[in-house]
Amino acid sequence: MRSNRTHTTQFEDVTSPHKVSWLWHPPLPLTTVPVLVWPPRPAAALKYLLSFAFLGSIILPFGALAVIIWVYLQPALERCVQFQPDWILQMYGRNLGLMILIAGGLHLYFYTYKRQGTTRKFDPRELDRSNRKYVSGNQVWDNIFWSCASGITIATAYEVFFMWGYANDLLPFYLDWKKHPIGFVLTLVAIPFWSSIHFYLIHRLLHWKPLYKLAHAVHHRNENIGPWSGISMHPIEHIIYLSSILIHVVVTSHPLLIFFHTQWNTIGAATSHAGFESISFRGKPAFLLGSFHHQLHHRFHNCNYGNFLVRCDQWFSTDHDGTAEAWARIRSRHHGKRSPAADSG
Repeated sequence: MRSNRTHTTQFEDVTSPHKVSWLWHPPLPLTTVPVLVWPPRPAAALKYLLSFAFLGSIILPFGALAVIIWVYLQPALERCVQFQPDWILQMYGRNLGLMILIAGGLHLYFYTYKRQGTTRKFDPRELDRSNRKYVSGNQVWDNIFWSCASGITIATAYEVFFMWGYANDLLPFYLDWKKHPIGFVLTLVAIPFWSSIHFYLIHRLLHWKPLYKLAHAVHHRNENIGPWSGISMHPIEHIIYLSSILIHVVVTSHPLLIFFHTQWNTIGAATSHAGFESISFRGKPAFLLGSFHHQLHHRFHNCNYGNFLVRCDQWFSTDHDGTAEAWARIRSRHHGKRSPAADSG
């Protein structure tokens, strides 16, 4: 069981060039998910897939959200045959409402009313309220603008494309869960892993200096992150980041899986950027949210381009497991080179 005490001693001195220690972090070194590993570990993989961390925090909540959208909140496919403002705006309003409800709710819970105090909070700093690097000067309002004006708009555009394609029989359609329940479940489970691989690849691309300065720098203004930071991105980055959903163009799928995929990439980004490891009850995690693995990326920039589900960072030697040795290895690999983030100030 994870301890709730603060772990800072060696970590803050060696791996924090900004001289800001961590308020809390999980035991180090960070462990990786035993699913896509070699040699295979089937027993460990099955145990993880049935665990609270995966089944309880990813598949069940985001699956339930997708079901609610498909059954109650999605315009009938018959309405999607032609592009019409009514059903498109209905989808946008739904996605906007869900983001406000969840990202906004988490912000109110953690940062406005501070209902959890600092229990399992990673970074001791408050979110910026007056900083000229944000358009409005306020980090939260800046994040809300990019998330809603660009992020939700582009995420909805991808969904609209699929609903129109399905309505006109232009895309591989129903992986009917009644006729093919195993295939449906396997596809559902595969989506977070595919998204993780896609995220690593496009994230490395976004750290290419010209593209970083053009687009990705908007997201990386958030060194200390909160729920609204998750999809606070430049429109170019939104198009690239959310493009993992295009896998459904070439594989047999279902609208419910589209919604699961979209919400995992949008709402899931809000939860993983919460700045807290979990919503806790009596000091113990009740629902997992934030990823310290990704929190390290926002602090140091040139490591942890992927996420915790797939070992891409380990495969390509960009992994920071939170230890002093990992930071020294990454610094040695880069031979003192500055990251695009450092170059852009």
